Amino acid sequence: MKFKLPVKLDSFRALLRTAPLAERVQIEREGVPYQVVKGLIDEIFDSSTEFQTFVRIPKATFTKKMRDKSLFAGTTGQSVVGLMELINRVEDMLAAERDNEQARGFDVEKWVGEWIQRPQPALGGLAPADVMDTPTGRASVMRVLGAIQSGAYQ
Repeated sequence: MKFKLPVKLDSFRALLRTAPLAERVQIEREGVPYQVVKGLIDEIFDSSTEFQTFVRIPKATFTKKMRDKSLFAGTTGQSVVGLMELINRVEDMLAAERDNEQARGFDVEKWVGEWIQRPQPALGGLAPADVMDTPTGRASVMRVLGAIQSGAYQ
């Protein structure tokens, strides 16, 4: 089973929302196209250096992947996918608040970019960006978002 990965950030995020299990596993194994990473950097981060810190990728490796137009696979790719899932989750939370005036026109990417940098008591005082590079950290961040949505944590 082989399919062409979207290269636009919005299209890739949409695929993550709808991909059946087999496609999802393939995405996680193959990696994220460099164009999607570029779009994510433009939307979320102040610089590529900030992105490199977030996914814990050495500058030389990042530069080579971008220059060679390579896929971001392995732990780095999973961190990128996790960040896109986080954005999708916040969008879903806002969609559930259709009657809330503040939810309309909310800049999800900007908010996520700022929120992941702020220490969270529910994460033991760590910022989401400090833990999103591991499966356990990503799951913990998603739980915090769920608690925010339910009103258990503000």
